[in-house]
Amino acid sequence: MNTAASTRLRKRLKPFLRALLRRSLLFLCRLRSRVYVPDSAPLLVIAPHQDDCTLGCGGLILQKRLAGQPVEILYLTDGAASHPGHPLLPPAEISERRKAEARLANQRLGVDSDALRFLELPDSRLDSLQPAERAAAVSRLASALRERPPAVLLLPLRHDGSSEHHAGFALVRDALGQAALRPRVLEYAVWSLWSPQLLLPAIRRARIHRFDFPGYSDRKSRALAAYVSQLEPTPPWNNPVLPVGFRSIFETEREFFFEYQP
Repeated sequence: MNTAASTRLRKRLKPFLRALLRRSLLFLCRLRSRVYVPDSAPLLVIAPHQDDCTLGCGGLILQKRLAGQPVEILYLTDGAASHPGHPLLPPAEISERRKAEARLANQRLGVDSDALRFLELPDSRLDSLQPAERAAAVSRLASALRERPPAVLLLPLRHDGSSEHHAGFALVRDALGQAALRPRVLEYAVWSLWSPQLLLPAIRRARIHRFDFPGYSDRKSRALAAYVSQLEPTPPWNNPVLPVGFRSIFETEREFFFEYQP
């Protein structure tokens, strides 16, 4: 087999092998997990970017709201860096679009706009904040947490395959310490589902929870569809920001959550 043919074969096999690994790891998660039954306690979801929480825990958010239970969502960044170098969309406009998309997505999940908070930290810089910037961000986040202390807090996995998610996790951890709060913390997966080998550390956790919402995947899909700036091309660019096939990974009737263990 010549080099060109070998390259083409690898390109064709890669998505298949990724999907096979994803199914295998999710099957293992299912075997090791226990059913998660949400109680009526207030839920706070923290998302580094505007689409993260709908992707990773949109089903849980929907079911909590259908049951009339309180859900608040706090977005860490302004989302302005999702289209670097775009010739027609300046960062400020991208940020406003993403906030509007988040409001629409959450409306479709039953979350009112007044339950959304935007911390507006600089997108793509959570992992490179200067010490004074980071201290100020932790202080602001601690104040937001003290204002309405959560009983249960959801945020992306520590090792989710995104430097922003890892840095966001560290910010939340430090803010909880500063605020002297100890809510129950569950982690949800986003990019670690796209690159499924990143789930390997997560499945070693002592406690994995699975949340099933049969019959409601279409409601989650409709909420995801609100993120037009991420899922559809923004002319003159011909490709969307998120990879083709990314969205479909999350259009299921099951979500997994990993109990935080300090």
